[in-house]
This record gives sequence, C-alpha cells and structure tokens, in this order.
Amino acid sequence: MYDKSAIHTIIAISATLFILFAVSLFMWMQKQVIVVDGNNTLTVKTMKNSVAEVLEETGIKLHDEDLVRPSLESPLKEGMEIKITRAFPVKIFADGKQHTIMTVQNSVMAILKNAGIALNPKDKVTPDLNSIIDKPSEIRVVRVTEDFIKENKRIYYHLIKKKNDQLEKGVVRVIQQGHEGLKELTIKVTYEDGKEVNREVVDEKIIKEHQDKIVEYGTIDTFITSRGEEVRFKKVLNMIATAYDAGYESTGKTPDHPEYGITYTGITAQKGVVAVDPKVIPLGTRLYVEGYGFAVAADIGSAIKGNRIDLYYDSHEEAIKYGRRKVKVYILANN
Repeated sequence: MYDKSAIHTIIAISATLFILFAVSLFMWMQKQVIVVDGNNTLTVKTMKNSVAEVLEETGIKLHDEDLVRPSLESPLKEGMEIKITRAFPVKIFADGKQHTIMTVQNSVMAILKNAGIALNPKDKVTPDLNSIIDKPSEIRVVRVTEDFIKENKRIYYHLIKKKNDQLEKGVVRVIQQGHEGLKELTIKVTYEDGKEVNREVVDEKIIKEHQDKIVEYGTIDTFITSRGEEVRFKKVLNMIATAYDAGYESTGKTPDHPEYGITYTGITAQKGVVAVDPKVIPLGTRLYVEGYGFAVAADIGSAIKGNRIDLYYDSHEEAIKYGRRKVKVYILANN
C-alpha cells in the first residue's frame, strides 16, 4: 500500500518543477527591447513578435506622419532599440498660399521637397535651405524673377567758359555750340513675388555723342574815350541806337504841354539823357555810348524794348541825322 504522504510530496515536487520550467521557458522566450520616444526612454520585456505589437502593448499611440525605426513590420530581437520620431507642424508660405504640413524632416530643403515646393535658382527661402529645424516652425518662399528692359537717356552737355583777355567785359562769344547726346541703358528689374524691388543698370551704349558748349567771355574792364580818357566799366552791350528830341515828332508833345521836355524820371531832357528798356538797363544807370559820349538812363519809350537805346538831341534835325546805328553801350563802374 502506497504511502499517501509520499505521493503528495512527489506531486508537490513535480508541480514545482513544472512551474519552474514554465517560468524559465517564459523568461527564455521574452525579449527585452528599448523604446525611445522623443525624450522618453522605456525598457520593455515582451513576448510580442513585431515592433507594431510591442508599441500597441505599451499603449504608445502613433500618428500617420510619425517615423518608427525599425519599421512597424520588423520582427523583435533581443536588445533592439525602437526609435520614434514625432512629426511636427510646419507652415509654408509660398506663391501667395499657406500650407501646413506634419513632417519628421529636419532640414528646410527636405521639408520643401517633400511638400512638393519646387524652387528656382534665385528664390529666397527663410530660414535658408541648409537650416535645421525640429519644432513647429514657419518657412517662407519668396519668388524672385528678373526682367531686362531698355531705356534711352539724354546726355546733357556742359557749358565751358573760357576767359579772353582780348574781349571787353560783358562780351560773350560762342566758340562751339553744344548739343545733347543719347545713350541706351539696359536695366535689370528685379521682382519679389511679382512686386518690383530693384532696378540696376547693367549696360550702357552710346547712340549719339554729346558736345559741350564752349564760350569765351571778356575780361577787359576799361576803355579809352575819344578824348583819351580811361574809363572803367562793369559791362558792355551791343545795342541798336536811335535818336529823339523834345519836339512833337518824337514825343507827341508841344511846347505848351506841362510835361514838354520832361523825362520819365522827372529830369529835364538834355544832351546826355537816353531812353532805355528798364528791364535791360535800370533807370539811373550811368553809361557811355559809343559815338555819343557819357549819358544817364533817365527816360523810356514805347518803342524802346530789349537791346535798344534812344539818344536825346537838342534839335529834330540832329535826331534825324543820327538815324539808326549799331553801338556799344558801356555800363560804367560806380567810381
């Protein structure tokens, strides 16, 4: 007859051995893997067979754009490191539109490429294409285009003045007439997103040469009168001279007129009084008229305009005899 206590002991030992075997088998079949999810690291022991299964087992949620390495279908291996790169949002501004994408790429160039944004060589990208980003960001693409246009531009001539010690002061002589030139400009126009931002002349071509105007001006400021006197002057004018007297034929006034023989400035008309255009020679100016002598501008006349001067003579006969002449009129210096 069997000893019941012995049987119980055998059964207990067998059960223990089975449990130890099962535990050992379980421990042997388990795999230890490391899951790196951003800044979080998790060590997992699992009986699962694939990356996807262990992530599901640990309750780790994935988004479509997240990147898992090795891939979700990869079989688990002892000591395997599973790395999860989380996608982040990037706003892309280009071509007048805004795109928001989720991405795991960390270079601006790669992000734009994956977003289907093609770039032209001169386009501006901010941040630049080589920049690395790893958090929600903005990328701006400015389309840069260029156009070349042609414009004609006048070339202005210069006035070159030269002294001539053989000419009287106030006399100006044109030695060479001036004329403008013309040049063709090639201009590069730069646009950013269709808006003009810069113009730059990149080429010039002369179509017509310009020519400077050259004049000589006199420096002599004294002259010798018919009596041998040396007189200083400020300016000399070439004028048309006529003559008048106080009579009716010249002034329209008779001796019984209250203003007969009275000039515009109020002084009595006499030899040495001349009529001028005040816009050319101010009234009161001291003069020397070639062939007439010293004079003062004290009168005006309706026909005396511009470079004309009317010389007073005491008699109508003298005025008629004088006629019409070309004369030099010297504007005298004050001293």
